[in-house]
Amino acid sequence: MFGIILTSIVTLFHLYVFWRARSVPVLTRRIRKRTIILSGVVMWCLFMAGRLLGHDNPGMLAGGLENLSMNWMATLFLCSLCFLAIDLATGFGWLWRRQVATLRGVALVAGLAMAGIAMVQGMRPPVVNEDSMVLDELPTALDGTVIIAMSDLHLGSRLDEQWLAARIEQVAAEKPDLIVLLGDIYEGHGAPSPKLTVAMSQL
Repeated sequence: MFGIILTSIVTLFHLYVFWRARSVPVLTRRIRKRTIILSGVVMWCLFMAGRLLGHDNPGMLAGGLENLSMNWMATLFLCSLCFLAIDLATGFGWLWRRQVATLRGVALVAGLAMAGIAMVQGMRPPVVNEDSMVLDELPTALDGTVIIAMSDLHLGSRLDEQWLAARIEQVAAEKPDLIVLLGDIYEGHGAPSPKLTVAMSQL
């Protein structure tokens, strides 16, 4: 059910983004409107390939397809938000009619820029946040206990054993008493590589 809802939402994103892209002068001066629509159809097909073939199948091709489709979905989401902001500000084109097309171009550039920044940020090392907690009934022997909680590692096609080794160093520097893994450890494309499994056992 979730897959059907997700696919429907992304299909709406496709329709909305490419419909609005057809009115951006910078694009339409260089690219025919039919080509823009065809590009939308091709990208929708690639997204569907990632959803249908990439999600539950093992191998690099499946992982790559799913990676592409998820990044594309995020890009569409950000572009949709930017287009929607302009549409709401201009009454969906009824206000500032002369500037609407240019503003939509700005929205498209902003959405693509945010997607690029998000992809770069997603590959950066995670930030360690420190929180202290006082528990009145905690035994004195456990005072100063350091617990590290890790979530959403998504090890697999893009994040390999070298990335994990750097995270292990990052965790070791905190000298934890307990490490808690909260889920989404692997991407799920078949069994993790032996090197990744060995690296994971060092946590």
